[in-house]
Amino acid sequence: MNLDEKRKKRLASEYGETWNPVKGGVRVALVYPNSYSVGMSNLGFQAIYHILNQRDDVTCERVFLPDREGREKAETREDLCRSFPSGRLLRTFDILAFSVSFELDYVHLVEILQKNKIPPLRSQREYGRDPMVWIGGVALSINPEPLADFADVMFIGEAEEMIQEAMDAIAGNPVRDREGFKLFSRACLGLEGVYFPHAYAFDYDSLGRVDRVEHDPDFPQRIRRRWIRDLDRMPTVSRVMTPDTELNDMFLVELDRGCGRHCRFCAAGYIYRPPRFRSLDGVMRSVREGLSHTDRIGLVGAAVSDYPRMSELVREIRSCGARISVSSLRADSLTPELMSALAESGHKTISLAPEGGSQRMREIINKGIEEKDILNACRMALGYRILNLRLYFMVGLPSEETVDIEAIADLVLKIREIQKQAGREQGRIGRITVSLNSFVPKPHTPFQWFPMNKKDALAKKIGYIKKRLHQKGNITVIQDLPKWSVIQGLLSRGDRRVSSLLVSVVSGGGNWAQALKESGEVLAGSPFRERERDEIFPWDIVEPGCRRDYLYQEYQRSASGRLTPACPEDLACHRCGVCGESEERHG
Repeated sequence: MNLDEKRKKRLASEYGETWNPVKGGVRVALVYPNSYSVGMSNLGFQAIYHILNQRDDVTCERVFLPDREGREKAETREDLCRSFPSGRLLRTFDILAFSVSFELDYVHLVEILQKNKIPPLRSQREYGRDPMVWIGGVALSINPEPLADFADVMFIGEAEEMIQEAMDAIAGNPVRDREGFKLFSRACLGLEGVYFPHAYAFDYDSLGRVDRVEHDPDFPQRIRRRWIRDLDRMPTVSRVMTPDTELNDMFLVELDRGCGRHCRFCAAGYIYRPPRFRSLDGVMRSVREGLSHTDRIGLVGAAVSDYPRMSELVREIRSCGARISVSSLRADSLTPELMSALAESGHKTISLAPEGGSQRMREIINKGIEEKDILNACRMALGYRILNLRLYFMVGLPSEETVDIEAIADLVLKIREIQKQAGREQGRIGRITVSLNSFVPKPHTPFQWFPMNKKDALAKKIGYIKKRLHQKGNITVIQDLPKWSVIQGLLSRGDRRVSSLLVSVVSGGGNWAQALKESGEVLAGSPFRERERDEIFPWDIVEPGCRRDYLYQEYQRSASGRLTPACPEDLACHRCGVCGESEERHG
């Protein structure tokens, strides 16, 4: 089956929101630089598609990266990516709007542009010939600079309001005209979160660190990330349904954004702060909308089990006859009502993220759970005949010692004993899937100063755990590849010099080793360098809300395992600076 046949087959299986082409409107291709199944599972991507598809001055279509087999079989370079549903070539659109969630998709973005005859670098594109390139997504809110040289416009933060305002600003201006772009950029000057990279220049010192940032005086010195205060105004749900995803015809409903737990490794917990919850009425309106399509409702959020009215929500959804699925659970906030609803909905697996095996390590990362919480959560799941357990752990964390790696295997084996006991009582036993992930220090977190473990050290730690758990019945160990984790580490804390590396990787057919060799030691060694306290970071161009001195204080507290309490329910503290920012902007 060629790419066009596969695209048509997928379109035939979609249902839900219908496409709304507008004669004479601005032509926007919303591009997810990964596979169709991954992109269509992303609620942020679906939310932006819905917003643009509702406008009467925009024709919006979706574009995805074909799988590897499809890319290899593409009949011509221009056939690599065609739009859903009309099958247009990318270069015929006015705007290519990329939604980027993961650093490893950066190379896919460059590949999509290059193989569709669109120069990836902004400096090489021509007005009147090439589309404008807009880039947003969570990866950009963490650090926009690795992709800055490819973008005409970037969106920092939650884009639902920004994309509307940007489309309003472009109305009436020639979209592919140099003067029209100038008028558009001036019209966007007052829009919080909208970033024009051409107006900023970075200089570097002899050690390769950022020395200073110069900017056009008409543009702000730093870009404030945008966030939505009232989530009920922006329901985030599945808009186009398809069986061709891992979620398989499930209607997704977002419960919350942000997390107040202060896990020190978690970028999403910082850049989406303050924690916000949708009202019970707002969630149920979305649930009832979803029930017109399917009886499977997926609840999505930073920590779904932290939703303050979870018991009521579960009862109301179940009273509608719906089956419930969840995206994430914390071991210390499970309730009998939630577990009963999951079991009744046919759940066979529960996912928990201890992250660290030892209590010392969980205190260093401020996870805020104890071993008893983890074991009790497993007992509760097994008691409701949810027999399969999926456990997420990280290796390579700050201050990690051999005993902490050993503790991961020890904890898994304790859980296995609990599972075996439940199996004897119930007459069958499930499986434990252990997911081992290499820690990648992320910008805007307390660990942004931390040097990443090297590939061999990560592989050794993963190898030890796999050896300890090898041939233990009913345990499966899956892992990421340290090679790709190190590349992710380079990209996550990179600067604009990463752009030439990405172009070299694509031009070299994906040969990262050669591209890194040619890029030099400063870039190749950057993941492993400890950052200085007052060093200028590339991502300092973004003002995310959390004060830098607060993040460094948390970095210092981590060394002694000092716990930081969760955000209070009324958000009436000023520890990190986000809620003070909230009052300043909205008070």
